[in-house]
Parts: sequence; structure tokens; C-alpha cells
Amino acid sequence: MRYRTCTLSFLVAALAIAAPNAAQMIRADGAQPSIQQFLKIRSPQSATYLPDGSLLVRDRPEGVYQLYQVVPERKGEALSYEPGVATFTKLTDYPDGLAGFSASPDGKHVILMHAPGGNEYTALSLLELPAKPGTQPKTLLSKPRVQARVNLWLRDGSGFVYSANDDSPTDFNLYRWDLAAGKSTRILAEKGAWGAADVSADGSRLLVSRYVSASDAHVYELDVKRGKLQELTIKPADGTAAGELAGYMPGERAVLMTSDLEDGKSKLFVRDLESGKVRKPIASLDRFELDGAEVNETRQFMVAIANQSGFGVMTAYSLPDFKPIALPEMERGVVFPLRFGGVTLVWTNSSGRTASAAYATTFDPKGGAPITRQITWADDQGVDLSSFSLPELVTYKSFDGLEITALLYLPTGYVKGTPIPFVIDYHGGPEGQHRPGFYPTDQYLLSRGYGMLMPNVRGSTGFGRGFQMLDNYKQRWDSVKDGVAAAEWLVANGYATPSRIASTGGSYGGYMSVACVVEDQERVDRGERQERMFGACVDLVGVVNLKTFLEKTADYRRALREVEYGPLSDPEFLTSVSPVHKADKINVPMFIAHGFNDPRVPVEEAMQLAVALKDRGQSPRVFIAPDEGHGFQKLDNRIYYYERMAAFLDETIGRGAAPKGGVAESQ
Repeated sequence: MRYRTCTLSFLVAALAIAAPNAAQMIRADGAQPSIQQFLKIRSPQSATYLPDGSLLVRDRPEGVYQLYQVVPERKGEALSYEPGVATFTKLTDYPDGLAGFSASPDGKHVILMHAPGGNEYTALSLLELPAKPGTQPKTLLSKPRVQARVNLWLRDGSGFVYSANDDSPTDFNLYRWDLAAGKSTRILAEKGAWGAADVSADGSRLLVSRYVSASDAHVYELDVKRGKLQELTIKPADGTAAGELAGYMPGERAVLMTSDLEDGKSKLFVRDLESGKVRKPIASLDRFELDGAEVNETRQFMVAIANQSGFGVMTAYSLPDFKPIALPEMERGVVFPLRFGGVTLVWTNSSGRTASAAYATTFDPKGGAPITRQITWADDQGVDLSSFSLPELVTYKSFDGLEITALLYLPTGYVKGTPIPFVIDYHGGPEGQHRPGFYPTDQYLLSRGYGMLMPNVRGSTGFGRGFQMLDNYKQRWDSVKDGVAAAEWLVANGYATPSRIASTGGSYGGYMSVACVVEDQERVDRGERQERMFGACVDLVGVVNLKTFLEKTADYRRALREVEYGPLSDPEFLTSVSPVHKADKINVPMFIAHGFNDPRVPVEEAMQLAVALKDRGQSPRVFIAPDEGHGFQKLDNRIYYYERMAAFLDETIGRGAAPKGGVAESQ
């Protein structure tokens, strides 16, 4: 049977999980949609226009992502891309799905990125368009333990630039692939993780970046023929800054970029390539941290995305005068630009009720109002998305007085002051941020009467450089204290009761979910309070032993993670903040889930925790997906996991939990 809990000879703790009663998933009257319906809610991803007016999208109606071409039909005076009107043609059939794609400017070629079993060692394949039925993509690059990434296409479509770590596991060099010659040429061989962001019209110059850490990212211009780098990073003379490239200005003699030099917040700058002079072109953008900016291919327009306490707000400007351009009103959520080809920007908007629908905004070079139209729609699976809960932005104080923001979701019909079971979800990263986007699995829990709290503890992005670095190295456990303070805030404000709160998270969020349970118990042991806040924990692909994680994670990630967590040369510290070494403090039911092929957080992390708890007489629930990596991509695996997670929560903190003071079922 494919859906199975994987039992290995050295993992005696992995237990089979009984299927939940179907009545728990759908009410007898049929009013409550099933988890399957929620998981199938989706919109096509990565919408890209082709010159013939069709779209390429990544979608997963069959359970895993594949490439589809959407050919519109004329409806009145306009072309319609709506389902049921447009024609959808499937172009790929990868068993483990399509990780991503990139189409050439002339629409004749598509580079496909794919990896087997979720191992993230991404191969590159070429598909020529129009694709005939049964056409198989041609493999360009596929090497064991090598990760390749398409960065950009040359303006004439003759080739593309990609990065790959084929010479060294830790270094991503830059290459140019020539389609006519059918071969690649290395154009930059330097230590570090490199990527390209823009190319000059003649292909002789590239804007490139080198990522060291979230607080140290450098930007350069590369003379391709001479291999010479000119650093453009806007940073202090004796320090670091995080820079990001937006693109060349008109004339390609200046560059638009962001830097967190001022106030630790990412702001927009223009740097002249000849004089080196720097200026800030748009004062109104200085109020907020920028998610980024992007220049269109004709260098006539730019858009910027401001991060306003997690909400993504897009603004547009003409170049080179930076005059603002009015955009259509949109529901407050998270806006993300996909591609700014020609004078048309394709972008998505995701909110609690909007499933990342894509829109195309065409700008008028003569100064007229831009025209926006929707080009993808959500498959809502018959679920009323308008009934979904929107979050409230709340704040609470942590142990040292630091103010933490969080997104609070309450089920429909919630009566203020009524305690309900709550799930606290910790984001990954740790350089991440909870954003008010579309999360169907969270909405499923809300529909079952749970509340959701998503805190952005110290170390989160979006709040400036200083906040982001507050959890580095020796300050690691301070972020865990922030996580426990979130549960205490829920109880103090009447939203929840002790022991009816579950911690959950994926990747670093998995670390937080387990570490918070430990810190929660330690506060009781120290006599700071009488009761535990948490009554259950769900750990998805989480880190529990920082030392073994750093030893076994993919080589290309180790140096980056040591900056955050601390070096392997300090094993005592890494041990001191590793939850697996405090398993005696984990006294709540535990559900552990992991992908067997995970290159980021090796599956041994889940195994260690399961064995440590089993040795203490506990019976954690464990699901190891044999055909997944860092998270679950296949629909059947996601259904299996979320069904059991929901049943686990029901039994431990929800309607099936034992009354306060009793013992909940944990087998």
C-alpha cells in the first residue's frame, strides 16, 4: 500500500496510524467539505505569456505539478482564459512533478526544472514549442547531487543563464547555454552562491548577486567577455548589507536595487555605474520594508512591493522619471510579480479568500491608464471561498518586552471570550514570515472549530535587519521563548485554555514546534506557572538536533545554516538548544512527519526524535513518505498526512480530547 508509515530496522518508533472515522471529515448532513476538497483548491501557478497569446502554467489537477498550455478563445472583443472556455493541454508527465519552468522571449523554447522524489537535485530539460503530442523533452543537464537553476534568458532568445553547483557542492557557478551550439560555457567561477538578475540588451553585461546570508548579500555587474566583476552593493564601509537587484535603468548606465543599509530596512536605490553615485528615487517607499522591485524588459516601467506587516502592497512607476501609475484596487493580501515581459506585468494576489489568482496589467508607454484583466481562476472544488476567515493582526510582549506581531484567525461565528482549541503555527526559515495569504489547510481546521495563531517571532523577515538578526547563534532560544509567549497570550486573553493548544510547523517551524513544548514544560518545572500551555505537537520535516542537521544537510546549505544556528565547531552550544536532547521535557502527544528523500532536513532528524520518545515509553505517531522530500508534494501523500493530522488534533486538543486533568489518547 502506497500510503504507509515507513518502518525501518532502526526505527522501532514508527507506528501505523489507523484511518480516522469518515464522520470526522464530513458531517452527516454533508455541509462541511472534506479535507480532499480543501487540498484540491488551487490556481494555476507561474503564468507566463507566449507571443501567440497563449499561456504556460504549472498546475496539478492530477495531484502533482505539470506544465500546461492554455490557448484562449475569443469571447466578445477579448480573449478569454477562463476554464471551460480556453483549451488546456498538458505538456509534461514527470512522475515526481515539475519544479519550475522558464520560457524563451520568442516563445519557441521552454526550460523545464525537475527532480526525482523531492531530492531537489534539479535537472534541466528543453521542450520546443509548439509541442506535438507525445513529444519528450530533451535533457540538457542531469548530474547526481547537482542542483541547476535557470536564472534568465538572453534578450534575443538564443540562450539562457543558469547556475549550478557541479564543480563544488557549496559553490553555484554561472553558465550560459547556447541553444544553437547545444552546449554551455561557464561565465563566472567564484566561491559562493551566485545568481543572475538582468542582462544588457547586447548580452555583454549581467547583473549578478552572491548570497552569503539573509543579512549579507552582494550585488555586482559582470563584464561577461572579460569575466570582471564590479561590486555595486550599497553597504557600510566596515560592515555588511543585504542587497537585491531590480534591473537596469533606461540606457543601462544605472541600476535599480534595494539595500537594508538605512534603518535595517530594505529600501530602493539607484546607483550610477560610472560615477558610483547613489540616490533614493521614491521617498514614499521609505516607510516600509520592501519585498523587492522589478523593471520591465523595455525599461520603461517598474513595480515595487512594500511589506506592510506581512501584507504585500504593489505600486507602479514610469521610468526614468519615477512618476506613480495608478493600479486597480485589490483585496488586501500578498501581491507577487511573476514576469514583467514587454509592457505587460503578470502578477498574483493571494489572501485568505483569494487562491493566488493571476492578473495581467498592460502599461501604456504614452501615459494612458494601464489595463488589467484576470488570466487564471481558482478551482474552488465547490467550497465557498468567500466564507473563509480573514486574519486580524495582533501583537503581544515577549519575555524581554520585545513586541511580536502575529496573524490571528478565528472560526466563523466565534464568540469573543469563548475559549476554543487553538493551533499555533510557526513558520520556517528561520528567515521567513507569516503572510496573510491563502492557506486551504488552515481554513479546513478553522471550519472544524479550531483557532489559528501565526506569530512572527524574532528572527523573522519583514521587520528590518535588526529584528531579523535577534535569533542568530547564541540567541537561538530567545525565539523559542517568543513562541511560548504566543500560547500564554492566547490563554491570558481568553482565546484558549491550558493544554488545549497545539504547536505545529514545518522545517525550522518544526524545530520551533518541538522546542516550544520543551520550553513550556521547563517553565512549569521552574515554578513560573502551574500548567502547561501545549497539549499536542505536530512536527513536519523539522530539525530537532542542530549538530546532526548541520552534519548531514546538503552541502550547499551548510555554510548558510551555520551563520544562523552556530558553527559545528561549537557542538556544546548546538546540543544545548536541540530539543531531542531534552526529550524528557516532551510530555505531550507527538505527530512526526517527514519525506524520506529530504536533502534539507535529513529524515534522520525525525528518526532521532521518534526513537528518543519511544525509549521514554511514549508512542509518537510517525509518517515517513518514501517518495517525498522537504514537504509533501503529491496529492495522495498530502491527503494522507492532513487527514491524520486533523484526527490527531481532534483526539488531543479538540472535540475528542479527554477533559482537563484526564489523559488524552496518544496511541
